[in-house]
Parts: sequence; structure tokens; C-alpha cells
Amino acid sequence: MKNIITFLIVAISFQFAHAQEFIATNKYTVANRIDTKQEAYASVGFDIVATEDPSLKIASLNILDLDFFEDVTISLLKDPNLDNINEIIKVDINYSTCCNLAETHYFMVTYSNQSISLPAVENIYCENTESEIQYIFPVQALGKEAIILKTEVSFTETHTMKGLKILQRFAWNDNDFNHNESIAYTGIDNN
Repeated sequence: MKNIITFLIVAISFQFAHAQEFIATNKYTVANRIDTKQEAYASVGFDIVATEDPSLKIASLNILDLDFFEDVTISLLKDPNLDNINEIIKVDINYSTCCNLAETHYFMVTYSNQSISLPAVENIYCENTESEIQYIFPVQALGKEAIILKTEVSFTETHTMKGLKILQRFAWNDNDFNHNESIAYTGIDNN
């Protein structure tokens, strides 16, 4: 029994040691700002492009509220362990009000430089925020092979993971999604 517990601890540690996370990048940048004004609302459109080749456009996005707009951050997850996907770009459009709002877009980039978007998520961060919505990819800790998980991660007051609730699963089949809604995996306890 002691050997089984030791094996499980080593196996779990090995998974987390090799798990990858998104890292800030300058491989992609914001370009082609387009201002628009419709009635009383103004918005700004922009593109996410490859820094070395601005003709390689990944996506067009909008800043919806210029009064509270803070910044755009771009991060990258290389080799996400999904068929025909080279990397995943995460774009956060951040707004600052009494709380902070992050509108997050994920773009999977194929080996032929085509981009595939996942549904965007929004998170509001206030003083006592205890959870956030995020995607987990196969190469990340708690990731599942060939599955993209849309999750709600809950945290303790010390910002360690308290629980994980799967909101939706996307099975990736090389160039297509099989949508499978699910609420299945809860109660991760780090105590």
C-alpha cells in the first residue's frame, strides 16, 4: 500500500512538473487600430498579428468600453498536444472599474498558420474573487488528452486551487470540435 501511494505521488508530481502554462510573448502584437463611433458609443477595433509578419492576421477584436479600457496582454502556450495545433494564443482585454474585468480570447494556431477561436470568457476580479473561468489544454496540469476543458477554478484566500468544475468539454479531432457539455469534475482539495 505504501508503494502505491508513493507511486501516485511521483506520477502526479511528474504530471505537474511537465505541465506548461501560458507565457507572455512578443511573437504577436496589436496592430491596425480602427476607431468607430455608432450613436453614443465609441469602440476601437484592432488586429492581432505576427510581429515578424504583420500580414499574418490571427484575429480582429474590439475594445468595447474605451472609458474603462486598461490594456491588452498577449500570452502563448506552445505545443499544446492537440493534433495539427502548433500553439495557442491567449489575448486578455483588461478593463478597470471598481473591480477589474478581463475579456479573454483564445486562438489555436495550426501548423499552416490558420487560427481557430474558442468562445471568449469574461472574469471579474474584485477584492474577494474566489473563482475564474479558464480553458485547460492537454499539456497543462489537469489537462486531458485531445480534450479542451472550459472550467471554473475556485481558489482559497491564499490563491491556491480549491476546486475545479468542468463547464464544457471540447473534443479536438484535428480540425473540428465535438461539443460535449458537462459538469463532472469537482472538489480538488489542496489541504
